[in-house]
Amino acid sequence: MAVSGRPDRQVLSRPGGAGMTRRRIFSNIAWMFVERVIVTLAVLASNIYVVRSLGVTRFGELSYLLAILGLVVVAADFGLRRVLLVSFGRPASGALVSATLLLKTVVAVLLGAASYVAFLQSGEAGFLAMVLFCVFAPLEVYAFVMQAELRNDLLAKMRTGLALTGAGARVWLCLEGMGNVNTLLLTYVVQSALLFLAAWAWTASNDTRTWHVSFSHFSRVWRLSKIVFSKSIYFFFSMLVIQAHYRVDQIMISKIAGSDELGIYSAAYKLVEQLLMIPAIISAVLLPQMALNRKNRELTQNRLSMIYGVTMLASVAVAVPLMLMADPLIRLAFGAEFSAAGGVLFYLMLGVPFLFLANMSGLYFTVFGQERQAFIRNVAGLAVNVALNLVMIPRYGATGAALSTVASYFMVAVGAELIFWARFKEHLGIKRAALRNIFSNTFYKDLIYVLRGR
Repeated sequence: MAVSGRPDRQVLSRPGGAGMTRRRIFSNIAWMFVERVIVTLAVLASNIYVVRSLGVTRFGELSYLLAILGLVVVAADFGLRRVLLVSFGRPASGALVSATLLLKTVVAVLLGAASYVAFLQSGEAGFLAMVLFCVFAPLEVYAFVMQAELRNDLLAKMRTGLALTGAGARVWLCLEGMGNVNTLLLTYVVQSALLFLAAWAWTASNDTRTWHVSFSHFSRVWRLSKIVFSKSIYFFFSMLVIQAHYRVDQIMISKIAGSDELGIYSAAYKLVEQLLMIPAIISAVLLPQMALNRKNRELTQNRLSMIYGVTMLASVAVAVPLMLMADPLIRLAFGAEFSAAGGVLFYLMLGVPFLFLANMSGLYFTVFGQERQAFIRNVAGLAVNVALNLVMIPRYGATGAALSTVASYFMVAVGAELIFWARFKEHLGIKRAALRNIFSNTFYKDLIYVLRGR
């Protein structure tokens, strides 16, 4: 395996001149970064006020319901986004979107029914908000299409506008004395529903699109949906494991240590939650083009090596300042009641480099069709997290959960691949090259070369 050499200027161009140029990709990434900065600041400001209004216990209750909602969101995705991003742009794109929409609808109906049953059994009104989410979930397919067509810039504007509106709505509800847990949960659901509706409306009004949703040839769509299902199932389980990995701390803290301790942990984790979106949005932009170039394996490996190197540098640049400012930042933002969250944030920042690398390295498994390997490392990370939580949370509460999380991020990013090195030999080689290259002047020259090539 060769992972070196100056990157080709055409690496980020879609074969056949279909419009996915390097300039378009960098523009999409830039817009996604701008969106993430704006959304992070807006949501953080909103969270500060909401947390102060709710207090530790009620904020812990809200965090628990948001953790459940996060699992519902991932289940509704069902791994279909990645399948569509990889396969979109071929002659059968219309049939592909139709098949994906059919599967999304079936999944949404099942999830909606499960959420309603959960409401009947528990009496928790928050589950009704999840039923509402499932009503609009099928329309998320159109947001997938916008990503596949590299319209992340427009999608980012939609998300930013809705995020600002949602953040403002939560503050207003608290000011008016209507900021109870279920009402605040509903704002997150409405925000997602409006995004799906906006993506559908824009796509429907786009006269330049070359594909159309149609079920007139249902037998063909049904056959294709079975193929899409077979490809999405590993992505689904991997995503479900990943989401469980992100949320299991909060669920276990709630059950083992109570809502107060969960409120402390969630205050610190809210910032980490925003940071983990950075590698996710970049990989979503890069994935369609990387998939098109996958036949040139050496070139794709070189590209991944550069991406991993930049990821390592960026993650350290983000984590170190936040570690140093963790305690005063928490006290300033949330007040003395949440002072214990400063130590939690400090430890969580230790795991950010591993978290970034784990997220970005998902590109490799998707591009080269290594879904089973991705599933293995994600399950290993979740298993470590749950096992350590059972030991650490009863003894150390939120701090113990943070330390368990860092260990599990390491397991996903590096540990599982070292344990099962025979399965991950090629990928470990790419990571070694990335680590070696960041100490080389050539890496930075190549990076400048790529950036100037826009």
